[in-house]
Amino acid sequence: MERRYSEERIMESRRSFIRKTTLTGITGILAARKAPVYAQDMGVLKIGQLGLGSHGFAGNFTNPPESFKRKVKCKPYAVWDDEEGVAELMMGMGFEKNIKDPVKLVKESDVVHVEHADYRKVLELAQPALEMGKPVFINRPFAATIADSEEIVRLAREYDAPLMSASSLEFQPEVAEMRQFAIEKGPVRAYEAYCCEPHFTWHFPHVINYAHAALGGGIESAYFAGDYVMDLGKWIDEKKPLGSSVCLLTYKSRDGQPPIVGMNHLGAHPGGYHIDVYAMDENRVFSAGKGLFDYMFVALHDFYAFRTVPRPYEAILEQHRALVATNISRLTGRAVRLDSLGGDDSLPYSEAIRSWLIRYHMRRKE
Repeated sequence: MERRYSEERIMESRRSFIRKTTLTGITGILAARKAPVYAQDMGVLKIGQLGLGSHGFAGNFTNPPESFKRKVKCKPYAVWDDEEGVAELMMGMGFEKNIKDPVKLVKESDVVHVEHADYRKVLELAQPALEMGKPVFINRPFAATIADSEEIVRLAREYDAPLMSASSLEFQPEVAEMRQFAIEKGPVRAYEAYCCEPHFTWHFPHVINYAHAALGGGIESAYFAGDYVMDLGKWIDEKKPLGSSVCLLTYKSRDGQPPIVGMNHLGAHPGGYHIDVYAMDENRVFSAGKGLFDYMFVALHDFYAFRTVPRPYEAILEQHRALVATNISRLTGRAVRLDSLGGDDSLPYSEAIRSWLIRYHMRRKE
């Protein structure tokens, strides 16, 4: 864990219906081969975003990836943030309205996108939408505490509100390839998953969730070692040298086989996002390729448009528990079993997360 590096590459209302339709008007519409605006917008869901976060996924619906050939059934509609001036900064993502009350935003929106970087507020922000039965996406990390994560899932189930929280890596095509590889060459003995970005609470979900989606769950314990990074400014703006860290996961035995050991690595290491899977008969490296966010866009679009939940809630909860256990290990210096965690066990939070994001968006506006 002593290897260090300087990271520079990382990173009408519906319109009033025509009161009097004339033959001339109808002819004009047919000649234009395009429906009037009110008809174009029918069936398009309004996305309401709560809080400034790390990606701005909702804004992508104004400019979908070229690979997405279907009609886009969602659009960014309204935005809210609890810090003065921040929602105004976010309007450039394509939102139509800045709504000062988060509950009012939820009522006016069809689907809700929770990206607020202060994940201690996620339950409070998501609850009104869940209780209205609306699809809710929550950006990683899922929540602050174990109790919050379990309550969010409980609300989703009680009110039949589709719930999604994921890393974009969970939807890469090589995830299916890894599953097939494990069947053909397995059983899996170990894996090494890697993310070049070193932020503890934002980037450990990338590798933990990536491996979980590909190789399954059953995580028993977590152990942390290495550098602890929570300040994006030091990493990106100041170009401070940062080291690496690892979340070592052990899995429960499968079919009497030895437990899988997973090394989930952030920081100093060659290559891009990848998982090296060590199976009984062979090991192979699976690397995430181009269009990382294209697959996330498809998953998010279909989640909102068709209420398609891409990952089981049990998986979301286990992934979150593994991340919290990693943090408790950081604090205690020992491996932590996931089943030992209580409701108050939580993730760390630093104001540096939000402050860097706000500074970044202010610079972009300038």
